[in-house]
Amino acid sequence: MINLPDWPGPRSVSARVLDFGGFLEPSSGAQVQRINRLGSRYAVTVNMPPLENRKDGRVWVNRLIKGQQEGARIEYPLLDFYPGTPGSFVVDGAGQAGKSLKIMGGTPHYAFYEGQPFSIEIAGQHYFDFIATTAVADASGSATIALTQMLRAAPANGDTLHISKPMIEGFIMGDQLSWEIALERMIGLSFEIHEAR
Repeated sequence: MINLPDWPGPRSVSARVLDFGGFLEPSSGAQVQRINRLGSRYAVTVNMPPLENRKDGRVWVNRLIKGQQEGARIEYPLLDFYPGTPGSFVVDGAGQAGKSLKIMGGTPHYAFYEGQPFSIEIAGQHYFDFIATTAVADASGSATIALTQMLRAAPANGDTLHISKPMIEGFIMGDQLSWEIALERMIGLSFEIHEAR
């Protein structure tokens, strides 16, 4: 897995859901049903500012080429949301599934807010998601958080939650990876990452 550089950051990021659920729309006029399937996940399209080739541009290009083959990881921008001091939350108990997750080890009374991004690192891979409803840790730093998507892999006891710096990782997608080399000796880049699972 290739870690993309922390600096310079993206000029803009467009995020979307890769939805593997669907709708059953009976021809008889009966009620429409929504079928939710395990595996829905996220993708981001990243537009970078002009990068100087001699400093940052060549590094970004090289890592994206490698990331197309090996996968890439980038920090999801928090924009104007400040996550505070969450401490070191980890998964509390193996064998969890569904849309809730027991966690422990964080800052006592830390508040999770609806729509807050985070990632869970399971066996070295980040799984990105959002907090579905507001939750507050108890006095020992334990909580149960509701997830927007179903867990796509079973976390082990002690797996790390990344709250201050959530990561999204997957493969660089698209028909081709390309970059513009301008006369001002700047490189223009845009790319898309799809979570692999």
